[in-house]
Amino acid sequence: MELQFLDSIEILAHRLGTSMTSLFKITAIIVIALILTNLIRRAINLFSYEIAKNSSGRDAVTRVNTLGRVFRYIASVTVYLIAFMLILSELKINIAPILGAAGIVGIAIGFGAQSLVKDYVGGLFILIEDQIRQGDTIKVEGYEGTVEEITLRYVRLRDYDGFVHFIPNGQIRIVTNMGRDFSYATFDITLGYEVNLDKAIKLMQEASQRLRKSLTYKTIVLSDIEISGIDRLNESNLVIKARIKTQAMEHSNIKREYLRLMKLAFQKAKIKPPYAQIVIHRSR
Repeated sequence: MELQFLDSIEILAHRLGTSMTSLFKITAIIVIALILTNLIRRAINLFSYEIAKNSSGRDAVTRVNTLGRVFRYIASVTVYLIAFMLILSELKINIAPILGAAGIVGIAIGFGAQSLVKDYVGGLFILIEDQIRQGDTIKVEGYEGTVEEITLRYVRLRDYDGFVHFIPNGQIRIVTNMGRDFSYATFDITLGYEVNLDKAIKLMQEASQRLRKSLTYKTIVLSDIEISGIDRLNESNLVIKARIKTQAMEHSNIKREYLRLMKLAFQKAKIKPPYAQIVIHRSR
């Protein structure tokens, strides 16, 4: 009887010791996971800060911060998932069936959320490759407007009428970005056949020079007008093709001002706009 009692005490002490060891290990796993997550987050924040400090422009800083937030989230999920698996293993729970079930569920979710994954992957590459910035004016998937927000999920675009469009990143195939480096204000100047072509070209050049000397536009215009020459010969008029290099997104303002100056110059030189001409032949 006494031996059985001693054996029971020994078994109980062994189990208690094992439980305490497992509890200590689980606690250590949790503490290490928290410390490791904190260290990784600090490292990512420090790296993002150094990149943002050396970047020029608020948009570049915003893009770096967005990528830093994404990488922090991925790192945290990875560390916590590994810690969870280690805790289950320490509790003597067979994780093989769990991994198998997780794989089946993952496949099912993958089939159901293909578009969502595609959106996130597309958004990640858009941010990494710096294809679009907040504030850019772009054309994408038949819509044109100003980018108000970029996330991993979508691009929020506001058009000229004030309407807001949410475009999933996975559906973006071709982007026309009109807000990079510089733009061109393009012109199709229509003249009648009776107009002196050399005189008209001289007036166009003089209007460009006045535009560059203007206090309002001299810092926006980057070059004199480039006159390509006659672009089309229509039935009752001809078209001269030209363009002016401007700062990014200023082409519309320059185009309106230049056309105003051209109207005044043509009016002063008494150059009338071309009219449609109809020739009538009468039979005798």
